[in-house]
Amino acid sequence: MGRCKALFNKTIQIIAIDFGSNSIRVLLGEQSKDGNFNIIGHGVAPSAGAISKGLIQDMDSARHALREALKMAQQKTNLIPPKLISIGINTPRAETHTKEGILELKNQEITDEHLYQAFHLAQQQINKSDKDLLTSVHSYEWYIDNLSVQQPLGMKAEQLKIRVHFTIIPKVIIENLKSCVESELHPGYSVIDHFVYNPIATALGSLTPEEMELGTLLIDMGKTTTNLIMFSDHKLIYTSTFDFGTIFMSRDVSAVFKINFEEAHKLICDYGISEDLINKYIKSNIPISNTLISPDLISNELRNKPIALQSVLEGFNKNVPKIELEGVIFARAQEMMTILKKEIEKKDLTQSLLRGIVLAGGGAKLKNMDVLIGKIFNAPVRIAKPQYTIPNIPQPVNNPEFATVAGILRHGFSHYNAIQKGQSLQNKKIIGQMWNTLTSTLKSILPKQKGAKTTITKSN
Repeated sequence: MGRCKALFNKTIQIIAIDFGSNSIRVLLGEQSKDGNFNIIGHGVAPSAGAISKGLIQDMDSARHALREALKMAQQKTNLIPPKLISIGINTPRAETHTKEGILELKNQEITDEHLYQAFHLAQQQINKSDKDLLTSVHSYEWYIDNLSVQQPLGMKAEQLKIRVHFTIIPKVIIENLKSCVESELHPGYSVIDHFVYNPIATALGSLTPEEMELGTLLIDMGKTTTNLIMFSDHKLIYTSTFDFGTIFMSRDVSAVFKINFEEAHKLICDYGISEDLINKYIKSNIPISNTLISPDLISNELRNKPIALQSVLEGFNKNVPKIELEGVIFARAQEMMTILKKEIEKKDLTQSLLRGIVLAGGGAKLKNMDVLIGKIFNAPVRIAKPQYTIPNIPQPVNNPEFATVAGILRHGFSHYNAIQKGQSLQNKKIIGQMWNTLTSTLKSILPKQKGAKTTITKSN
């Protein structure tokens, strides 16, 4: 057993992967013996056409993009076989549920087995059939005799209760992501694949402890999906994935002005959302409309300033007033953010926004998106930066687009350490994976007698 402990005390590396619709992002993290970890490599590769809404569309293209991102992340590091590969999952097909498991104890001291039994009671309430069930050590809420505690192990109580946030994901999404990862990373050594729901990961890569305690809404706006995540009292109280993102604005601009998607996306990035329109429309309390902005609300200077289009189809205007472009972008952005606000109101979560809103993802980089959200929600908004959750983060990684993969890495280390401490309750199969990794390492270091087989017996 001393040999096993020595193995766990070594420096370990974990790879985190975020399969986005626009880019695949990879972080390589290293944890030292004192338990702290640093980011020692990062990589990005374009994934347009390979991934959409969390589902692989073209396996060869996805593998190529992952290979390029990994190569970039590993080029300046001394790579050792990773102990775990932490993979983010994001899909509007996700179903989320919070379930309770209650175990009567009769004033017994709480053991690891009691924790697992309570978790299993909660898990049994979900019918997952052809889907996979994900959860997180960060989504467990423990109670002893209806009193909230951080860790009940070793305590005495009449009753043990757990509340768990579960995410149900179609198996086809996980199996194909796993296949993509295994083709590029698994040959030559054994590692553990670990999946985490992206909204939880983004929170871990964005929110400070104070924001998680006092109440904060996290909006993670990507190319094809937008995630809502709500934390309060250090508890995950709401998550959801919406089937829209920044590409909706690109499509609108492309459709109205008859230009290609590439130019439409560039125009959105160049011009963003007009602050003048935000102030006038929100102040005027004018409802959302699919029509262009009313001329009565804008100045002649804005209305008449032309923009030259490069890819416009023959027979259509090659120069359009700036206000018309800004009007199309604004109308769609306002519509999407208003949908999110109505969802928060429907779930009666508005009063929980004591620390306001944090904006992550590629949408956070659009000019004045944070201003629009602040006006619509009537709440303070800040842009996500992983530096608030991960110390000594490399500057290129310290931006809202890396918030999710930073959280995936952080979650990976939490999960790996929980396995070592026997605190991972999600699935006992993980112990088998851990054992395979351990035994393959043992076989490589233990002396083997000539003519004899090395046998390691797994205890149940």
